Amino acid sequence: MDKIRIPNIEHLLPPQRRAGAAPVSRETIAYHEAGHVLVAHYYHREVLHAALDPWGGQGAANHVEFAPNRALQLLARRAGSPTQLWPEALRQTQITVRILFGGPAAQALQQRVPFDQIDGGDDHHNAARTLWFLEDVRRKHVELAETDTEHRRPGALEALAGDARRVVERTANEPFLTRIADRLLSATRIEGEEIRELLAGMERQDPMAEIHRQLTRWRLDTDQDR
Repeated sequence: MDKIRIPNIEHLLPPQRRAGAAPVSRETIAYHEAGHVLVAHYYHREVLHAALDPWGGQGAANHVEFAPNRALQLLARRAGSPTQLWPEALRQTQITVRILFGGPAAQALQQRVPFDQIDGGDDHHNAARTLWFLEDVRRKHVELAETDTEHRRPGALEALAGDARRVVERTANEPFLTRIADRLLSATRIEGEEIRELLAGMERQDPMAEIHRQLTRWRLDTDQDR
């Protein structure tokens, strides 16, 4: 698996729509997708592309693809050192969950309704499943029995949703969100390079920076001991 896709189908539809009421507007879908893009970019997760159904459909043609959590993939395959991979797998999983919540957060902002009134559907379920999968992988490694398990703390999912909301609702980020949504509406598909150009100048945060520094120090210490 080389990339992660967030399909946006039922979670864009309020319960009454599933019963046959009016569909969500194409503009709302564009903002939803833009929310995923914005949060991914903010946390330094590479966005491969974003797409919008040119016919205004509500199906999987509306999606965002971004780089996967390679540390978690390696843990799941039992490749590499579990204790070295775990910190990055945990942080990248938290980023994935934030990205998933970025869509509903942007949709709530665009529709001017409270976040808890947005039908998160697949995004909420996928966020919960993402944390569950991380824990399932952790339990299969005896070396990780005593490791950091902050993903299991009460309110962990809600806290990550709050992080996504703060990124999306930040006043300084509104022009970038609108820029991505408008471009999706006009082009229907934007590639990673163009996304980076559209978001140039946006403030970002890299939760992986300290972990990468720690890994570099560990490798240097290991080389010196040889």
